Amino acid sequence: MLLGVVMSQKLRKIMIEKVVTIVPGATVMQAAELMNLHEIGCLVVVDQEKPVGILTERDMLKRIICESRKPTTTRVVNLMSKPLVTASPDMRTGDAARLMLERNIKKLPVVENGRLVGLVSLTDLLHSEGVIEFLNTISIDGTSRRIKKAVSLYSDSLKQHRRKCPLMMKDGFQTGCQDNKCMWWIGDECAVTKLSRQISTEGLLKTDVVNENTCEE
Repeated sequence: MLLGVVMSQKLRKIMIEKVVTIVPGATVMQAAELMNLHEIGCLVVVDQEKPVGILTERDMLKRIICESRKPTTTRVVNLMSKPLVTASPDMRTGDAARLMLERNIKKLPVVENGRLVGLVSLTDLLHSEGVIEFLNTISIDGTSRRIKKAVSLYSDSLKQHRRKCPLMMKDGFQTGCQDNKCMWWIGDECAVTKLSRQISTEGLLKTDVVNENTCEE
């Protein structure tokens, strides 16, 4: 049943339609400022309304910092990933997920008649009903470690049912409790849980004091 659902659902139903873009001739500094402004991790590079590449935070880290380039003079066209891997709005979510795993990418621009109409992330697909079950039927041996990590985060049934942690974020989403593997695990207990319990206890004590004073009056 779930496999049938995932193979019938189309990208146009889950894609982000308002995609932030940038031109090839812009500087990397301008790209970084645009990412910060919109709080996003990638920009689709568009030349005369035609999508020609994609620039991610990872691209900037690897090709600017690691190669000691100047962000104020380096152009987006010299850093962007190309040729651009794209999908159509009518592509099935399962096929899109398989394409992203095969090409080791986490962002998939959606193009129709040569024009950019949306963007889908691997996280979007993993949140879609039935995709995890579908991916369990295919091999992901050839994918990169960072892609496998993203998939495992959502495919672990135990993690999916654990409480959400307010301090740990992954791709804009709160991740499940990691127990004693978490940096906030102190001694034999979660520091966040301990603090929450302490605040609740103090709140109850204050309420009791207020009630007692009210009764005395």
